[in-house]
Amino acid sequence: MSIRLLGRMGAVLAALTILTLQGCATSADKTRGMRQMMELNRHDLALIEAEKHLASEVEGVMENMNVGLLRRLNKDYKGSNEAFNIAKEKISELYSTSISEQAGAAITNDESISFQGYKFEQVLVHLYMAANYLSMGDIDSSRVELLQSQVKMDEWGEPKDETPFMRYFSGIMFEMLGEEDTATVSYRKAVDAYRNTKEKHGLNVPATLKHDLLRMLARMKLWGEYKDYKNQFGLPKYKAPNTKGMGELIVLFGNGLAPQREEKVFQTFAPALALNIKVAVPDYPNPPVVLNKVRLNIDDKYYPLEIVSNIDGLARAALSEDMPGITTRAIARAVIKKKAEEEAGNQGGFLGQLAMMAVNHGTEIADTRCWNTLPQEFEMARVFLPQGEHEVKIEVVGPTGVVVDTIKRKVKIKAGAKSVVSKRWTAPEALAVPMQQVGGQTASEAAEAPAATPATPQS
Repeated sequence: MSIRLLGRMGAVLAALTILTLQGCATSADKTRGMRQMMELNRHDLALIEAEKHLASEVEGVMENMNVGLLRRLNKDYKGSNEAFNIAKEKISELYSTSISEQAGAAITNDESISFQGYKFEQVLVHLYMAANYLSMGDIDSSRVELLQSQVKMDEWGEPKDETPFMRYFSGIMFEMLGEEDTATVSYRKAVDAYRNTKEKHGLNVPATLKHDLLRMLARMKLWGEYKDYKNQFGLPKYKAPNTKGMGELIVLFGNGLAPQREEKVFQTFAPALALNIKVAVPDYPNPPVVLNKVRLNIDDKYYPLEIVSNIDGLARAALSEDMPGITTRAIARAVIKKKAEEEAGNQGGFLGQLAMMAVNHGTEIADTRCWNTLPQEFEMARVFLPQGEHEVKIEVVGPTGVVVDTIKRKVKIKAGAKSVVSKRWTAPEALAVPMQQVGGQTASEAAEAPAATPATPQS
């Protein structure tokens, strides 16, 4: 082999090595640092990482979802909704995936198909936007987001596509707005949604939702339906609570981090080539994380926090449902690429085939994109309390039974009104030592745990 040919081969191999290394980074790899910051309760630093990703993909749905949630965690509610709104509008544009994108995926990878999130993720955009508007005191805009989410789920028309917690959350919000009829409808639909989607998330109808629906039916004097649901729920002795002179505290707790898709590579036999081929697909390689238990303590009395949304289960179920199509595309793509390598060898010899092999290797990655800043689960409690100031403690209990973190809040309760405490937890607050300013606030000030937000009094 001549020195000139060796030099040409070396140059080609060097260039192809760079191309291959650049192309092999999955979405999971790129966002790993952001998630690590979240695991340390450094939402300020996680936001910096997320903003970097957004800068390179300004209209990206996933990027705006992550930035939107992290801005909320840093109390930038307006900026949060700006990002969520971009994601929402882009999802509408991508409602029908283009044929050209599907064709591109056949020769590159599934990341060439625009990310629009799973249906439960799309609905949760509305939930966070509604919560942001509530935090900003914009009740009308919050109501719009709730209605949009209901319309979206109604249009899908498939019970399996319901997001039960969104139905439940909407009922709570409508009740806050004094729209008792609409709230009751949402509670009914939430009960159905939990039942219809149990296989996905493994949750029964939450006890608190059962009580909420019965309470509203009693208030509206719908006694026939009230009796029917009491029997359905196995609560024949239930009596609606006397809430006269009382206010209500709603505690919403986001626990942990949603699962991260990773790349799984395996070999399978391709009859069209009569040989084994290697394909890459997304996977959740690890079981759900065992989360710390959480206790709610109000004035030294404990109240149950109940899991109302299992994001982990929804994410795994959604991927499982898509896996047949993902695997079929991956195998077909591997066949096409292998044939392209053979053709390149016929046309350009060894160097041509080598070049095509490197390109194919560099572009064959699994689509690991997902809304990976969501909590693993949402837990909730609704407690009626007398008017006045109350000390609220959310205690996080480690596997040994020792309290590893306590979040304390002073909450003022007004008769006939509802107050909300929202908290996201991935690690003790003590880990978030302020290192820099974020949006005019330090990291410790930017944790998502606003003082209880008074809502519009009930009518």
